[in-house]
Amino acid sequence: MASNATASSLNSHWEQLPLLGPLGIIWIGVALAIALIFALILSFLWWKMKNQPEPEEHNAVLPQDHQPPMPELPQREFHAGEAATDCPVCLEEFVEGESLVELPTCLHAFHPACIETWLTRNHASCPVCRLHIELQVDNVV
Repeated sequence: MASNATASSLNSHWEQLPLLGPLGIIWIGVALAIALIFALILSFLWWKMKNQPEPEEHNAVLPQDHQPPMPELPQREFHAGEAATDCPVCLEEFVEGESLVELPTCLHAFHPACIETWLTRNHASCPVCRLHIELQVDNVV
C-alpha cells in the first residue's frame, strides 16, 4: 500500500505543476526565433554563393576587340655562350641566330610569341622578375 501512496503523491505533484509556465513559453519562442533567423541567414548565404557568376579563367585571353595594342618590342639575335639559354615562358632552349625579344626595363629575353602572349593577357610585368614593363604604344584610332 505504500507504493500506492507514493504513486498518488507523485501524480498529485505533477498535476499541481503547470506543463509550461509563462517563462518557459517565452524561452521556447526566443529559441525558435533564433533558429529561424539562423536558417534565414544560411539560406541567404547559400543563395548568394549559388548565384555568383563563374570566375573567369586565370589567364583567359581577352576578346579581340578588347585586346590592348601590342607595342613594338626590341628584338635581337641569340648567340651561343649567353647567360640565358632558354625562354622563361615556354622553357624551350634558344637556338643560335634565333630572334629574341629583350625587355627594355630588365633585359630578360624571350621568344617573341611567348612574351606577346604574356603581355596580351593583361600582364604589365616581366614574367621573371615582375619588374613593371614601360612600353610605348602608339594608339591608332
